[in-house]
Amino acid sequence: MQDKALLEQWYRDNFRTVWNVCLSFLKNPADVEDTVQESFLRLAREDRVFTDGEHVKAWLIHTAKNVCRDELRRHRRRELPLDEARNAAAPAPEIDETLTALRSLPEKYRTAIYLYYYEGLPVERISRLLGRRESTVRSDLRRGRAALKKLLERSST
Repeated sequence: MQDKALLEQWYRDNFRTVWNVCLSFLKNPADVEDTVQESFLRLAREDRVFTDGEHVKAWLIHTAKNVCRDELRRHRRRELPLDEARNAAAPAPEIDETLTALRSLPEKYRTAIYLYYYEGLPVERISRLLGRRESTVRSDLRRGRAALKKLLERSST
């Protein structure tokens, strides 16, 4: 169990990042809220000692991705009767078409682009957070940008 004051600080420092990582995986804001909450609950229950804030952030990003994957698997298994589907609320409309297009990219591109452009992290730090070589992160950014450009061009025509 982590110290309450430390948890509060980590929450303030990392909420936006965890929220946006989850949002890049999930379309439903309610699911995003649930996965963010679950990610921080797992942090609260974690017994390990973190070396610094970057270690916490890396752990949270990794955990949030796993929680989202679990949620996506649950959604695939869940069958909604047709009558309920008709009455289900539609997901909130997306304002940012770039973020919407980003969601459709493969995970390795999506995560690298999100961290680089939305979080403003340098390639070196992304490399450490994801446990990947800097050259791999640069390649993922280059390929992801090309794929994102194609998606955005298609949606604008």
